[in-house]
Formats: sequence, structure tokens, C-alpha cells
Amino acid sequence: RRQTRKCLVSERRGASAVKCPHSDAMADESESTRHCRRFSYTLIKFLLFFYSCIFWLIGGFVLAIGIYAEVERQRYKTLEGKFLAPAIILILLGIVMFIVSLVGVLGALRDNLALLNVFMYTLTVCLILELLGGILALAFRNQTVDFLNKTIRRGIVNYYDDLDFKNLMDYVQRKFKCCGANGYEDWKVNMYHNCSAPGPLACAVPYTCCVT
Repeated sequence: RRQTRKCLVSERRGASAVKCPHSDAMADESESTRHCRRFSYTLIKFLLFFYSCIFWLIGGFVLAIGIYAEVERQRYKTLEGKFLAPAIILILLGIVMFIVSLVGVLGALRDNLALLNVFMYTLTVCLILELLGGILALAFRNQTVDFLNKTIRRGIVNYYDDLDFKNLMDYVQRKFKCCGANGYEDWKVNMYHNCSAPGPLACAVPYTCCVT
């Protein structure tokens, strides 16, 4: 009986000895899995933080440029519609980018799930609005073109009085090699380029119309 007990004990010990390498392998595998998950989490967190910081700085830069342009524009502002001014668009765009990116930065730093959800949902809403805007612009293409033409003609009237619009119009005419909204005749609405106006600019167009 003693020999039988010794054999059973030795068999049990042998079985436990056989199981030990398997359990060690499982422990090593779980440890490596934890390291991989931790590394992936740290990498994603760093990328999200880096991405948010870049757009946060860009948003602040755009906002600063918009504020500076609007302050300068107030000295020469003659256009009736404020939303015609690129400075207003830059200010609005800068505010949105600055706030949304700041939420992303804080969410990534503090591991705040609520802030990250706000950041994600806000980006999703912005993407949907951009898609809807593009679809509506294509669906109502004629109305969009008419609106842009009227806006350009209204800006041409005050071309030399609003430096902000003047720089924008000059850039568009040089870039796309165009003249006015529909053609050079649009410049007749300007008091300096009208044929009845005195001076060398009568019946003429700005120099940016002549760029080829």
C-alpha cells in the first residue's frame, strides 16, 4: 500500500510538473497580450492628441487672422452684407476649429470618454453638413450660380472702396483667368469703369482681367 501511495503521489507530482510549462506559456501569452493592448492604446491616444493639437493651433491661427482682417476691414467697409466678407468666414471657421479641437485635446489627455464622444459626434456632424452643402449646391446649381453672380456684382460696385473684396477678386481673376462674374461688361456697374465716368479707367477693366 505504501508503494501504491508513493506511486500515486509521484504520478500526481508528474502531472503537476507537466501542467506547469503549459500554465507558464499561458501567463506569458496573456502578459504579451496586455503589453500589445497597452501599446496600441498609448499609440492611439498619442495620435489623437497630436491630431487635435495640430487643428487646435490651426484654428487659433485662422481665428487670429480673421480678427486682424476684420479690424482692418472696418476702416474701409462699404459692403452691406457682412457675410460677404472673408474675414467673418475666417472668424467663424477659426472659432469652430478652436473649440472642437480643444475638446479633442482635453478628452485625449484626461481619457474622458464624454469629451471624446463630443469630439467624435461634432466631427461627424461637420462632415454630414459638408456633404449636405455640396449636394444642395449641386441640386440647386442655377440658384447657387445666380447668388454668386449677384454677390460679385455687388462687390464690383465697391471694388476700390473695400480692399478685402478687391484682393479676393483680383486673386480669383488671376487664378481662373476670368473677368467679372459673366464677363468684362460686369465692370460697367463700377463708377470708375463706367463709360460715362471721367478719367483713364472709363470703359476699362482692372489689370487682373488682362492676365493671360
